[in-house]
Amino acid sequence: MGPQISGNAFDQFFGYAPLVIGIVIYAIFYVAKRREVTETGVPIGQTYACAGCGRRGARDHMVPQEHAGAVSWFCPACASKP
Repeated sequence: MGPQISGNAFDQFFGYAPLVIGIVIYAIFYVAKRREVTETGVPIGQTYACAGCGRRGARDHMVPQEHAGAVSWFCPACASKP
């Protein structure tokens, strides 16, 4: 007859197995996310330069004008000029 594992050792092994597996999964995701390159988003408060005069302003205050598929941003003063 071969050696047997005691009930206490069996219970202890399967008691800690979920904790160990959880820590391993957490560590894998931690390393993967730490090495991930973040996309550069639009910074808060970014300004746009007017295509006519060069004055800078927030996007909400600029007027977009489309020219053959490209978008140019103009300040309200330059946008009202013909």
